[in-house]
Amino acid sequence: MPGYEIFEKRHLNPYNADGIMPYDIRMGFLDFLREIKDNAEGISPLSSFTVSGIEEVLYRTHPGERQTMARVIHTILQRAASVLERKKVQVQIVCKEELVKGADLRLKYRGEQLPIDYIFGTTITHTIHGAQVFKTGFNLST
Repeated sequence: MPGYEIFEKRHLNPYNADGIMPYDIRMGFLDFLREIKDNAEGISPLSSFTVSGIEEVLYRTHPGERQTMARVIHTILQRAASVLERKKVQVQIVCKEELVKGADLRLKYRGEQLPIDYIFGTTITHTIHGAQVFKTGFNLST
Protein backbone atom coordinates (compact mmCIF):
# COMPACT_ATOMS: atom_id res chain seq x y z
CA MET A 1 0.00 0.00 0.00
CA PRO A 2 1.47 3.38 -0.98
CA GLY A 3 1.76 5.93 1.77
CA TYR A 4 4.11 7.35 4.35
CA GLU A 5 6.60 5.23 6.28
CA ILE A 6 7.96 7.15 9.28
CA PHE A 7 11.08 5.94 11.06
CA GLU A 8 14.33 7.00 12.72
CA LYS A 9 17.43 7.76 10.65
CA ARG A 10 19.48 5.23 12.63
CA HIS A 11 17.48 2.45 10.94
CA LEU A 12 18.62 3.46 7.45
CA ASN A 13 21.33 1.63 5.62
CA PRO A 14 24.32 2.58 5.77
CA TYR A 15 23.88 3.73 9.40
CA ASN A 16 22.77 0.18 10.11
CA ALA A 17 24.27 -2.53 7.88
CA ASP A 18 21.00 -4.49 7.93
CA GLY A 19 18.96 -1.31 7.77
CA ILE A 20 16.21 -0.05 5.52
CA MET A 21 17.37 0.96 2.07
CA PRO A 22 16.56 4.60 1.29
CA TYR A 23 14.43 5.30 -1.74
CA ASP A 24 15.92 6.75 -4.92
CA ILE A 25 14.75 10.35 -4.69
CA ARG A 26 16.07 12.15 -1.62
CA MET A 27 14.91 15.61 -0.59
CA GLY A 28 14.25 17.86 2.35
CA PHE A 29 10.82 18.09 3.91
CA LEU A 30 10.14 21.67 2.75
CA ASP A 31 11.16 20.78 -0.81
CA PHE A 32 8.81 17.80 -0.71
CA LEU A 33 5.94 20.00 0.50
CA ARG A 34 6.64 22.48 -2.31
CA GLU A 35 6.75 19.67 -4.86
CA ILE A 36 3.39 18.19 -3.89
CA LYS A 37 1.76 21.57 -3.36
CA ASP A 38 2.85 23.11 -6.67
CA ASN A 39 3.36 20.15 -8.95
CA ALA A 40 1.87 16.91 -7.61
CA GLU A 41 0.61 16.01 -11.09
CA GLY A 42 4.20 16.30 -12.36
CA ILE A 43 5.47 13.53 -10.07
CA SER A 44 6.25 10.39 -12.04
CA PRO A 45 4.18 7.28 -11.31
CA LEU A 46 5.84 4.77 -8.96
CA SER A 47 8.25 7.41 -7.62
CA SER A 48 9.88 6.70 -4.27
CA PHE A 49 11.01 9.52 -1.98
CA THR A 50 13.21 9.59 1.12
CA VAL A 51 12.32 12.83 2.89
CA SER A 52 14.23 14.28 5.84
CA GLY A 53 14.01 17.41 7.96
CA ILE A 54 10.48 17.31 9.35
CA GLU A 55 11.89 17.88 12.85
CA GLU A 56 13.63 21.10 11.81
CA VAL A 57 10.42 22.51 10.35
CA LEU A 58 8.53 21.90 13.59
CA TYR A 59 11.42 22.77 15.92
CA ARG A 60 11.99 26.15 14.26
CA THR A 61 8.33 27.00 14.66
CA HIS A 62 7.48 28.85 17.88
CA PRO A 63 6.38 26.24 20.47
CA GLY A 64 2.94 27.81 20.77
CA GLU A 65 2.44 27.55 17.00
CA ARG A 66 3.68 23.99 16.41
CA GLN A 67 0.24 22.42 16.53
CA THR A 68 -1.00 24.97 13.99
CA MET A 69 2.03 24.37 11.74
CA ALA A 70 1.48 20.62 11.97
CA ARG A 71 -2.14 21.08 10.86
CA VAL A 72 -1.05 23.26 7.91
CA ILE A 73 1.38 20.53 6.84
CA HIS A 74 -1.37 17.93 7.27
CA THR A 75 -3.62 19.94 4.94
CA ILE A 76 -0.92 20.22 2.25
CA LEU A 77 -0.26 16.48 2.39
CA GLN A 78 -3.95 15.63 2.36
CA ARG A 79 -4.63 17.82 -0.71
CA ALA A 80 -2.05 15.82 -2.68
CA ALA A 81 -3.29 12.45 -1.39
CA SER A 82 -5.39 11.40 -4.38
CA VAL A 83 -2.58 12.17 -6.87
CA LEU A 84 0.06 10.36 -4.80
CA GLU A 85 -2.25 7.39 -4.29
CA ARG A 86 -3.20 7.17 -7.97
CA LYS A 87 0.48 7.29 -9.00
CA LYS A 88 1.44 4.69 -6.36
CA VAL A 89 4.14 6.94 -4.91
CA GLN A 90 5.98 5.80 -1.79
CA VAL A 91 7.45 8.17 0.80
CA GLN A 92 9.86 7.51 3.65
CA ILE A 93 9.83 10.21 6.34
CA VAL A 94 13.20 9.89 8.07
CA CYS A 95 13.52 11.44 11.55
CA LYS A 96 16.87 12.36 13.12
CA GLU A 97 15.97 11.39 16.68
CA GLU A 98 13.57 9.19 18.63
CA LEU A 99 9.97 8.50 17.68
CA VAL A 100 7.75 7.79 20.68
CA LYS A 101 4.39 6.07 20.32
CA GLY A 102 1.99 6.41 23.22
CA ALA A 103 -1.54 7.75 22.99
CA ASP A 104 -0.14 9.71 20.03
CA LEU A 105 3.04 9.75 17.93
CA ARG A 106 5.70 12.24 19.02
CA LEU A 107 9.17 13.01 17.81
CA LYS A 108 11.79 13.82 20.43
CA TYR A 109 14.20 16.39 19.05
CA ARG A 110 16.64 18.61 20.94
CA GLY A 111 14.77 17.99 24.18
CA GLU A 112 11.38 18.91 22.68
CA GLN A 113 8.34 16.72 22.00
CA LEU A 114 7.20 17.54 18.46
CA PRO A 115 3.58 16.79 17.48
CA ILE A 116 3.87 14.74 14.31
CA ASP A 117 0.63 12.93 15.11
CA TYR A 118 -1.18 16.12 14.04
CA ILE A 119 0.43 15.71 10.63
CA PHE A 120 0.06 11.98 10.00
CA GLY A 121 -2.94 11.05 12.13
CA THR A 122 -3.30 7.45 13.24
CA THR A 123 -0.43 5.21 12.22
CA ILE A 124 0.03 1.48 12.25
CA THR A 125 3.28 0.03 13.51
CA HIS A 126 5.19 -2.68 11.73
CA THR A 127 8.76 -3.90 11.54
CA ILE A 128 11.17 -3.69 8.61
CA HIS A 129 14.62 -5.27 9.09
CA GLY A 130 14.09 -5.15 12.86
CA ALA A 131 13.22 -1.43 12.82
CA GLN A 132 9.96 -0.01 14.14
CA VAL A 133 8.21 1.80 11.29
CA PHE A 134 5.02 3.85 11.56
CA LYS A 135 2.87 3.74 8.45
CA THR A 136 -0.13 5.69 7.26
CA GLY A 137 -1.87 6.06 3.92
CA PHE A 138 -1.85 9.28 1.94
CA ASN A 139 -5.40 10.14 3.01
CA LEU A 140 -4.15 10.63 6.60
CA SER A 141 -6.73 9.66 9.17
CA THR A 142 -7.64 12.54 11.48
